[in-house]
Parts: sequence; structure tokens; C-alpha cells
Amino acid sequence: MIPDHNQESLIIKQSHINYYKENGYLIINKVVSNNILDNYLDNIRLVANRDFAAIMNPDRFEFLVAQSCDLIKQNWSLRKKVEFLNHCKKVNKIILELMKNDNIVKILQMLQNKTVVGLMSQMLFKEANSTYCSQAWAPHQDNAYPKNDNGAYITTNLFFADSNMDNGTIYVFPKSHKDGLFECEMRPSYREKKGSSPGNTIKEKYLDNFEKVNLDFKKGDLLVLHGNLVHGSYPNFSKNSRPLLSCSYINEGENFISGNNAQRKVINLK
Repeated sequence: MIPDHNQESLIIKQSHINYYKENGYLIINKVVSNNILDNYLDNIRLVANRDFAAIMNPDRFEFLVAQSCDLIKQNWSLRKKVEFLNHCKKVNKIILELMKNDNIVKILQMLQNKTVVGLMSQMLFKEANSTYCSQAWAPHQDNAYPKNDNGAYITTNLFFADSNMDNGTIYVFPKSHKDGLFECEMRPSYREKKGSSPGNTIKEKYLDNFEKVNLDFKKGDLLVLHGNLVHGSYPNFSKNSRPLLSCSYINEGENFISGNNAQRKVINLK
């Protein structure tokens, strides 16, 4: 069980830090209010494509336009095109505000005992009845991409709706982060083909020593993952979508691989 925490202050205790260090993950309830979540989701859905594919780095204007330019119709008036681009800038601002959320940054810095910086963001809709509703991430480690040697890479998942086995929740292999990076099979992990599983997949032989734990979440919950923790997700064949915003952080001054698609870069959180 994850220890109780002070939901009013959202200041984690030493027991939470110990739990995170031992298990490689931590769930913090109701980090962001429903009003903020609903406003964000309403806005970013307007720039999602018809398949509700993942949006890489919606905090950056050029990334958002590059992934939603097919929504701009030739018969649109100039005014409507400009309005769409201005809306993209609005989404950028909202994403950055969530990445820099005081509570989230404070929690991460307490877990790391270091100053952290942002690196990237990704919106995963897992929209019900969409092309990507069947997307199920294979067991993988987030740090298999930036390859930080010091275990300083950390990922957050902010849930915009309740999440469970029916609509594609996340599962973890507690304590797997202690063994560093495992050998994995490289797979496309961005807008992969329908029916395929993204994630640089960990071989089964490495997972036999760990227990698989399915996690449930409520709207507004935050999941913090150590970059080396093996985890994955289930498909969504329900009538309920499972949108979440995934953001990546690292200790200030640490090395990382930028990546061809992700193009990770240091984002000051002050």
C-alpha cells in the first residue's frame, strides 16, 4: 500500500520518498483540480487528429502545428487559419503551466533531492472507439530513450479521467528500477501502426523476478515513475477514454539523449 499523504498541502513525507526509492513509483491523489483538467482537455482535443493519435511536445508551438497541420483546410478563411494557430499557442501555454505546476515540481525535487528541469511532454488520449484505443504499451523503461546513466530521469503521468483495467490503465513491476537498464527490443513508439504495441520491449526473462501490479487512478491523480522502472499499459475497449499528459524531467546538469522525434531539451521550471 502507498502511505497516506496530506492532500491539502500535497507536501510528501519521508515515508513517500522511501516508498518511491524502494518501489520506483508513487501515486499522489488530486494534484490538479477538475476545472483545470477539463479546461486543458477541451482545448487540446481541438488540435487532435481524427485518430486521436499521441501528440509529442504539445508545449512547443512548432511541434503542435507540425502534428495538427492536416486539420487546417484549404477553404478556411485567413482569419480562421490565424485563429487556429493562436489556439495552438494557447495550448502551448497551458501545457507549460502544467509542466511547471508548483506542486508537481516540489514533489519531484523532494523525491530527487535535486533541482529538476523539464525535458519533454506527450499527450496520450487513448480515446474510446478511436484508431489508437487498442494501443497497449509493452513492458518498457522510459530511460531506454534518453539513456541517463545516473538514474536521474523521471516521468510523470497526470490523469484527466479515471483509469482502470477496462479503459487501459498502467501496470508496473515494482523494484525493477534497481537493476538499471535491461536489454530490450527496439520498437516504434510514436504513432506506430494500428494494432502494434509501442515501447522498447523488455524481454520476458528479465521480468520473471518481479511482480506485475495493475494500478487504478482517479481524475487528477499523478503517477511518478523512476526512469528505469519497467511498466506498460492495457488497451481500451471500453466506452470511456483514458487521457493523460506524460511529462519527463531530469536532475539539473545531467546528460541525456535528445532523440530524433522527442528532441528533448532543458526546460526551465522557474
